[in-house]
Amino acid sequence: MNFFFTGMKHSGKTTFAKRVAAAKGLIWADSDDLVLENIKPLTVREYYKKYGKEAFIIEERKAVEDFIEKNNGFVLSLGGGVCDNTPLMSLMKSSGKIIYLTRDEGLIFDKIMQKGLPPFLDTPDPRKTFHELFLRRDAIYRSYMDLEIALGPYSSKDETERRVISILEETYGR
Repeated sequence: MNFFFTGMKHSGKTTFAKRVAAAKGLIWADSDDLVLENIKPLTVREYYKKYGKEAFIIEERKAVEDFIEKNNGFVLSLGGGVCDNTPLMSLMKSSGKIIYLTRDEGLIFDKIMQKGLPPFLDTPDPRKTFHELFLRRDAIYRSYMDLEIALGPYSSKDETERRVISILEETYGR
């Protein structure tokens, strides 16, 4: 089975996709790493800034499509903005199960702000800007998801990993 872990920035996508893949003996990859292979020597941010959103969306879809064609039985973590890539969301929907990892909006905002004000929130009211982004992206993710897993504030990553695996097994079998 192929699983696509989606959700907002800092929702736990990479952390738990990696852990689930290791525990289940599946291949793991991150979409940003796949894109980086195709755009070297630029970083994702540099590429996005230089060529724009539409060019990045094309690269992101191409990188994930190539990965899907070469692999089966994987867990792929995706960037928080993948919901804005409609062609890729459709491809994922037809190629596996879209798992939407959710966390409290305030927890995510606080986690983002721990590293300082990011460019996408550099507005007069960063909390309001994030709230609007959160609502828009949440609606898109919900329209594509096969399964939502609410992570909440977890007491330990090991405990949360066991819970995520348990939910996946209850829903899709071992």
